[in-house]
Amino acid sequence: MGKHKKKKKSPGNWIKRHKVASAVIAVFLVCFLIIAWVIGALVWGIYHNSIGIVDPDDVDPTSDQVQIAREDQKDDDVVNVLLVGSDSRDPNAEMGRSDTMMLVSFNKAEEKATVISFLRDSLVEIEGYGQSKLGHTFAYGGVGLTINTINEQFDLDIQDYIIINFENLVGIIDELGGIQVTLTEEEAEYYRENGMPDIQAGDVTLTGSQALAHARNRSLDNDFGRTRRQRSVLYGIYNKVRQNRDPQAIMSLITYCMGEVSTNMSVTELYDIAMDVLSIEHLRTQQAAVPQDGTYEFGTYDGMSVIEFDLEANKEYIQELLY
Repeated sequence: MGKHKKKKKSPGNWIKRHKVASAVIAVFLVCFLIIAWVIGALVWGIYHNSIGIVDPDDVDPTSDQVQIAREDQKDDDVVNVLLVGSDSRDPNAEMGRSDTMMLVSFNKAEEKATVISFLRDSLVEIEGYGQSKLGHTFAYGGVGLTINTINEQFDLDIQDYIIINFENLVGIIDELGGIQVTLTEEEAEYYRENGMPDIQAGDVTLTGSQALAHARNRSLDNDFGRTRRQRSVLYGIYNKVRQNRDPQAIMSLITYCMGEVSTNMSVTELYDIAMDVLSIEHLRTQQAAVPQDGTYEFGTYDGMSVIEFDLEANKEYIQELLY
């Protein structure tokens, strides 16, 4: 696989599937659905700088702003959207390394939602750049190159995206009055030693800044654990949005989201998906991370710490999850 030194796989089962609500789908689709109803005339500001979708032959992978290569939808009942967490302070600037890459998938026919985290240190082939970390694609060519690389590597059909800066989740969470997450004893002890003296294990309420620290925490393990924490924070937001029926609080949240999110999806698309999701009484849900447990090992490539993985095994894993 190129010039690298292999290391033994890290112990522990870091990748787990959970039957929990699809936090990412719920948070963003509910927000956009209400926006469409209440302030539709202003919603153009969310997606007016979106990246175009063009024929694959017209894509320049070395452009600063790579366009998305057109892909035929593999299944009319399955919608795939990429959520990118950028470390750029400007959510409309497609620059900076992508901190988070989550595939949000809704399968209407099977009434299930799936959230898959792609690990940023995964060693992949990037068109125009050769082998490098998946997380580097955002800095090389923006969300378009990230989507094109994931599609090509994993045989997917992603065409839509949502970009958010995790820094901006602080304001959203504080607007909601905090969120509830479940902490392990190891996590609680670490936080007590690092500025949160009253934190205990179990179900706890976190402020915006505390939740951000939780979402970014990779000191206890690695990126597998960190992406699990990110999904738990989004799930906490989802739960709080559902519980909070105060119109003023919801409007404050909408106003905040308007300035912090960038997407190429139209109001109509978001509305239709939201209606499909909300019409299902018992939505089956699952979440996971790629690469799958047992299919990867940590190593080095060109002086970088990377995750080297079995590509074919992970293609099959993703197909099983989504379809």
